Amino acid sequence: AARLFPALRDVPVMRAYGGFRPYTPDHLPVIGEDPRRRGLWHAAGHEGAGIGLAAATGELLAELYAGEKPHLDPEPFRVARPGLEAVAV
Repeated sequence: AARLFPALRDVPVMRAYGGFRPYTPDHLPVIGEDPRRRGLWHAAGHEGAGIGLAAATGELLAELYAGEKPHLDPEPFRVARPGLEAVAV
């Protein structure tokens, strides 16, 4: 950063964050039970929108887990969808 903005060279750093933003090739999250491992449930792959989508994801996951009618179509987010099948796990 200091090479791009020399004025930052003398600015003290209070904290730094690191991490990753998991995503899928089709850029849709994975929400629901994994058909390959009964009892394994996923709620991941939201890229940078995880915090904003957390409430809806939690609600959808709870509905699916409880066997209730979901408030939105879970099909686009299923683990075994086209586009993810060829991805190595």
